[in-house]
Amino acid sequence: MSNHPDNSFHLAVQEFVAHSQRDDGTQIVAGLTAGLDRLAVLMVDRIATEPEMKFGVDSMIMPRMVVSGHVAAGLEIELFQVVESAAAARNGGYISASDDWYLRWLAKTRLPERYLEPAVIARLAVYRAKPSDGRRLAFETAIDRALPQAVRAPVVLYRLFPMAIEIATAIAFDDAEGAQAARKRQIEVLANLADCHACHGSLLDNGEECRQCGNPLWKFDWLTAE
Repeated sequence: MSNHPDNSFHLAVQEFVAHSQRDDGTQIVAGLTAGLDRLAVLMVDRIATEPEMKFGVDSMIMPRMVVSGHVAAGLEIELFQVVESAAAARNGGYISASDDWYLRWLAKTRLPERYLEPAVIARLAVYRAKPSDGRRLAFETAIDRALPQAVRAPVVLYRLFPMAIEIATAIAFDDAEGAQAARKRQIEVLANLADCHACHGSLLDNGEECRQCGNPLWKFDWLTAE
């Protein structure tokens, strides 16, 4: 769905409505698009752009390797978001627990040019086969391999990111209680998330971002503050 023409969005809505038989498909797909698009951009900032700005890039790494690393990391982020959103939708009761349609549909809409590639299918299968902690660790390992500078990112980021995807999914499906419960768990992981004078760590609509702290995926300095 990310950065695709309106026709792709309408096709995604049609497929979603046909399968789910819900009358709020447009709002759900729009919410997922806005939320996951924003998280994908922010995650690249947190694992690549911010570490590069703070610490630089190893001079031994060629510019083309930096570019290819960003591309690989961007793909891995999307794969992880697909699997985590599907898990959130299943656990939240938004879809049938025995139905893997949502994961396949979301992979198609997030990665329309690549979702049928054997390597993409294989990576999705690897994530799906793991419990939540295993998925998180596998994702962190994959990102570190793609982007050497990502080892500078705060480790807590990888604990907050899956819950951020859960929140975006819950908000898209109009589950305020589920979104708030996930935000509470994030604050239990890092209490100072609630200390922002601008947003106070509150839930934001999908696609929105607090310019001060980075909520829904907090800035490097915020994650490392004492």
